[in-house]
Amino acid sequence: MSTYDPKQVLTDYANGKITPEMAVGHSLQHIDKLYAALKANRQEWQTKFDPLDKRVNMIQAAVDRLTAFMDQFLRKQPKT
Repeated sequence: MSTYDPKQVLTDYANGKITPEMAVGHSLQHIDKLYAALKANRQEWQTKFDPLDKRVNMIQAAVDRLTAFMDQFLRKQPKT
């Protein structure tokens, strides 16, 4: 089932070519397609984001280990 162009729905409704019920029905179909596109884009974005999130977490862990090592090293140095 294809959706009716949203601008055409508004134009036809304004010109009395379609009933309010028909306009609402076509609008609901369009809204459904928009939600489907939004869901697909969100899934695509999540697929790209997950590896980056893991990489940031790995880098943060390395920075935390390095910071802990440096703190330990600096505490052992004699103060002059």
